[in-house]
Amino acid sequence: MDHNFSVSDYWPFHFEVEIAVIGMTARNVILGFGITGQSVARYLLSRGETSVVLDTRPERTVNTEFAGLEIHWQCASWPEQVLSRTETVIVSPGLPLNTCLLEQARSAGLSIMSDIDLFFENNSAPVIGVTGTNGKSTVVSLVGHILSRANFRCAIGGNLGEAALDLLDDEMDFFVLELSSFQLEHSKNLPLARSVILNINEDHLDHHGSWDNYVSAKQKILADAQSWIYSREDESTRGADLAGVASFGFDQPSAQGAWGLAILNQQEWILRGELPVCSTDSLPLEGRHNLLNCMAAMALVEPWVEPVAAANYMRDFEGLAHRFEAVAALAGVVFVNDSKATNVGSTVAALNGLELKGNVILIAGGDTKGADLSPLAEYLVGRVKRIVTLGKDAPRVAAVADQCGIPHVLAATMEDAVAAAANAAAPGDLVLLSPACASLDMFDNFQERGDVFASAVRSLTGADFAAVQS
Repeated sequence: MDHNFSVSDYWPFHFEVEIAVIGMTARNVILGFGITGQSVARYLLSRGETSVVLDTRPERTVNTEFAGLEIHWQCASWPEQVLSRTETVIVSPGLPLNTCLLEQARSAGLSIMSDIDLFFENNSAPVIGVTGTNGKSTVVSLVGHILSRANFRCAIGGNLGEAALDLLDDEMDFFVLELSSFQLEHSKNLPLARSVILNINEDHLDHHGSWDNYVSAKQKILADAQSWIYSREDESTRGADLAGVASFGFDQPSAQGAWGLAILNQQEWILRGELPVCSTDSLPLEGRHNLLNCMAAMALVEPWVEPVAAANYMRDFEGLAHRFEAVAALAGVVFVNDSKATNVGSTVAALNGLELKGNVILIAGGDTKGADLSPLAEYLVGRVKRIVTLGKDAPRVAAVADQCGIPHVLAATMEDAVAAAANAAAPGDLVLLSPACASLDMFDNFQERGDVFASAVRSLTGADFAAVQS
């Protein structure tokens, strides 16, 4: 069905955005020149506005489109000649709130904003915002898929894929943004049409400094949203005011606007209130944690796509790379790439979705970012029979394995880890890369880590499986 309408005609929130523009006479300074900073510069250049870039890193090559920009590399503090002519600062995510550059900007009384703030000042279409420690990319992609299958013009991005400003297009009916805690802490209250915090688990404490700071950053996504949904599994996702707010969870829904699970005719179903929406067997993603992700996606689009239609649109969704992705089945052993599990909560979710068969060989380790690994213990017992550790904090993973009485072996490289896992595997086993740690101690990012894992798996031969040969 083609839509020939204005979204505002169908939008129940009657939400309006006042479009503002950074004054053409203002001097704009971009703090940080990674993907986000470059998107800001690109957007300002498209409007004929000049900007100056300050970056704390050593000088690096930039694209020719930025050849005319004034860029100050290895900049620990503001050059006086730049500070004196600056009015607006657009700060990239990842810069700590207490960094010298930001403290100087605040002391000088400069207007400080994020790229997300700039996006909202120049967008009038409804925006759905998604944050959480885990599941953000999956839910954003599911929401975008459902809306696109319903013939809405929809763009997704933010912390996933393209930067928000690179998405701006007057022809779009919707934007769906993944918003990280780094982006949110630098942003003002965001006028979202609908938003969600999927979950909050211990992560990025090395950046935020405390659990309370991390939670506060996440909860900014609710502050100015027209409506939101929350997880009944995690009280920190609720926000202060629950009036008219929908929820989702593993239990049976007790309110008409709530989403949950129930057994109907000896089969598990997702319900919206009393309405049976779809059987869990019909969902496109494996793992119990993805039941929550699918419910969240359907609840987010509910004002525009009715539940049963949303479920039908979801059926042909393909899972994202590095997120509980099946790589191969060799010698009766299944290998799964969950490299996106960069924190404990994500690995817990992956393990909790598996049956208690004691047939998992877990590859875990990397940089914990200051997080506590002990919550893994409860989910290892009964599921994991051996752990292969690697990376900077491999000893901390090994300590949890010892606590649970699970044998473990240290690997120097991902190739060695895959070989060790294959050597210990028997038919019917699952080798799971779900590191519970960041990847930057050994790899450029979690994508490279997952790619190296997949390549090593595909290089295995029958001789690598000692348990199969014996």
